[in-house]
Amino acid sequence: MDSEKLTRNYYSKFIRLPSTEALSVWVGAEVVLSYLRSISDGFGYLAGFLMYLALSLATLHKRVKTFLAMMGMFGIVYLVVSFFPEVISFSFGLFVPLITYIMLIDYGDLTSPGLATATGLISALLTYPTNIVLVVVYYLIIGIFSYTYLVLVNRKGRSITGFSSLSIVRPFLRAMSYKRGEEVEGFLEKISTNFNTSVLVLKLGEVFIVLPRIHYGMYGEVGSSLFPYQIESALGRRTLVFHGPGSHELDLASKRDSMKLAEEISSKVGSEKWEKIRFGGIMFLSQDRFRMTSLVFDKIMLNFTERPNYGIDDLPGNLWDEILRSRNFIIDCHNESLKEEIGHKDERVLREFVSKRIIPTKETPLQVGYGEAELSTSCEGLCSKRVKALVLGDKEHKVLILYIFANNANEETGKMIQERFRNKYDRVILVTPDDHSCTGTTFGNLYSPAEPCPMAVDALEKAVNEAEADFKEVEAEYMIISTKTKVIGKFISSMVEGLEQVGNFAMKTFWIPVIFPYVLLIVTLLGDYLIKL
Repeated sequence: MDSEKLTRNYYSKFIRLPSTEALSVWVGAEVVLSYLRSISDGFGYLAGFLMYLALSLATLHKRVKTFLAMMGMFGIVYLVVSFFPEVISFSFGLFVPLITYIMLIDYGDLTSPGLATATGLISALLTYPTNIVLVVVYYLIIGIFSYTYLVLVNRKGRSITGFSSLSIVRPFLRAMSYKRGEEVEGFLEKISTNFNTSVLVLKLGEVFIVLPRIHYGMYGEVGSSLFPYQIESALGRRTLVFHGPGSHELDLASKRDSMKLAEEISSKVGSEKWEKIRFGGIMFLSQDRFRMTSLVFDKIMLNFTERPNYGIDDLPGNLWDEILRSRNFIIDCHNESLKEEIGHKDERVLREFVSKRIIPTKETPLQVGYGEAELSTSCEGLCSKRVKALVLGDKEHKVLILYIFANNANEETGKMIQERFRNKYDRVILVTPDDHSCTGTTFGNLYSPAEPCPMAVDALEKAVNEAEADFKEVEAEYMIISTKTKVIGKFISSMVEGLEQVGNFAMKTFWIPVIFPYVLLIVTLLGDYLIKL
């Protein structure tokens, strides 16, 4: 299961509402029209609508725009039923399930249908219903039905994850609505597990290359999304943080854990002894559908890994144990959006590759140049305006690493970059760190990969020129830092499975509570009519 593809699917269901001003005009116009209708339908018609507005605002005051949107839609229904006086008292119940869904962000599973039902019933009583008992029973049945549906949804989630569906979803919905990531982190800390992680730090002259056994998620500032920036702040600008194997199971539980790890790495980099290594040269390797650009040292090997024409996104995290044993490290360049999922065959191929490390037969001079630049304007898919360039050489080959802060890249972006730089280097490699810091910041679109942008390429060219000016022979050292932290772990698999199954169930059935009040209204009115015959 692809967690990001699944999340993107459901995230796309969110819509951006019109402005508060436009919604206010809409609802205001409906109040005026309700007043005009009350001239013929009686004051109770207007009083009921005003009470419904007041009570709904009291319960949804934290989300005024949502309140206005719902009242705007209800106002249309209310104006239509004004032509059917016998329906007016029942009309507030038609939106009880919808209001219940919306209240779930702020209220509990029982409180939400309870408040929605009470709001409708109190408003209905102000319209002077002819049969109060029938109206009360109608609202109670709708409220009970709405609550029963929530119980079924929660039960389905609990059977998969051990947590009720809404207890998992609610923190994320609140975070999106109120920009309160700490509630998501609070939940993640509850389900996270202790984890022994390892971090490769490679020092090439004055340049640090950092490859940790973590994933940079979940999103925004939640979890370890900011880790690349935190490490850069701790070690200095001449730092490149790369993405190793693993996906969201290696997300840290909170940005506090992420900062703690960054500070620990910084402390050890500054205080512990480095292990010197001899450089054996640059090699261009391939393994089935994977292409590796490898820096071969006597004690470690570092491979910039791509999967041209198929895309690359989150290599299997269980490769790490073999990697640490063999010291044959792979960087997931994360530079081309997936066209075909990474399957079991790909995992076997990579496992075979990392299990063996090439031992150099001679020492070769290592040449490194670093540069960076900043865009004058933002480009679609970039989480930061800064771009970096790293030139690597061994007197025989010359490789250009272009680093952008993004969550993968469009294929056309890679082609544009290749066209600009390929004539000067033996290989040009675009790399992103799978940056989640700008994920989930736009309603309806979970994230965008780096799109083709001439301004970004121009900035990269400035960074390349700076790197060329800095190009020189350097010494190499490395260390592997082992430390304890907390990651989401295997629960993410249960959560994704729950999201898939509960999401499918909800998408197929959410309409049942929505239409239930209309069906019940028809049955109620028909039954009342037959009784009176």
